[in-house]
Amino acid sequence: MKAGRGDHAAFQLFSNGWKTGRDAYLYSFSFDALTTKVRQAVSEFGRARRELRDSVAERDVADAIAREHSTHIHWDSKLKQSLRRAGRVSFSSDHIRTVQYRPFVKQHCYADPLFVQRPALMGEVFPAGRENRAICVTGAGSTKPFSALIVDAMPDLHLIAFGQCFPRYRYRANSKTQADLLGAANVLDRVDNITDATLKTFRVHYRDPKITKTAIFDYIYGVLHAPDFRERFANDLAKELPRIPYADDFHAVRDAGKALARLHLGYETCRKHPLDVTSQAQDNASRYRLGTRKMRYKDDEKSILAINDVTELRGIPPEAHRCEVNGRTPLDWLIDRYHVVQDRQSGIVNNPNAWFNKPEDLLAAIQGVVHVSVETVRIVEGLPKLGASLNA
Repeated sequence: MKAGRGDHAAFQLFSNGWKTGRDAYLYSFSFDALTTKVRQAVSEFGRARRELRDSVAERDVADAIAREHSTHIHWDSKLKQSLRRAGRVSFSSDHIRTVQYRPFVKQHCYADPLFVQRPALMGEVFPAGRENRAICVTGAGSTKPFSALIVDAMPDLHLIAFGQCFPRYRYRANSKTQADLLGAANVLDRVDNITDATLKTFRVHYRDPKITKTAIFDYIYGVLHAPDFRERFANDLAKELPRIPYADDFHAVRDAGKALARLHLGYETCRKHPLDVTSQAQDNASRYRLGTRKMRYKDDEKSILAINDVTELRGIPPEAHRCEVNGRTPLDWLIDRYHVVQDRQSGIVNNPNAWFNKPEDLLAAIQGVVHVSVETVRIVEGLPKLGASLNA
């Protein structure tokens, strides 16, 4: 991502999202279910490792051994290579992380690099136990309209199509320690990820020595949501990473970006848009129970949402359907992901009811993303025109 008209990279490091290559086995809405199935996978991997180690032949039998031990684990070439090299493997709850799986949908993930197909640079972006935030944008080659979404948890590769994430900070192992693929080290140094050259060019351009790197980060998030920026550079954004222009009013765009970031990061705890609940059920457990059938709209205006066969939510405003991230509205992402799914290959069931502490928390989640959508539309429509720099 470039800043201004020159070739200055705004960020020192950027990365794809996290790719497990075996989501059914390593992701779950349920912490307990994830623990159970990963323990099974670890055990099966261990048995295969011991069988291969004790075999007279080596490479010739690895594929056969993997096939025999595939009840609780999905094998690919990388994991088969690990089978030959790995020492003793054991389950550790320390590897369980919260991952931003899709826009406005998180899941638990077993983030042991041994089992992950491609960790990208997540060890430098979201190491265990460290805070960060990153702007994720649509990558080159996507057929979906350009999107940007800020996250404060490790993003999945498919959070946004062909996505790249640009973190506010990056972490590196202290010179006296050595980190693993996910940044596990005794001492990690936090490094500012926005370049000094970018800070200098912004201060010079706006003749404002008080501009900070955090202000630039918020400004970039505001620019990426500006309608005139997306319209003017639609073709370029489909082919390459964004180039950030100098808006006429830096502070107004910065303030909008800051407000959007606070809103999008706080979607689980933000204000709740009031919706009317009608239900035939007498208790919350039945009223808000998700099943294998997806939630669905009951009218053409999409103002009524059926959670299940007994409960409907009414009063969804039109603005909730005007905010899109990665081709869907926030509410549509909940509809797409919040239903009970059984993986065809493994038979593993992923039940989103387990994500919520109380059944009625599902209602709060829906009301929250409706509020986020409405407020996003309001803030984006209130952004000032970026100005002459778009035509420069």
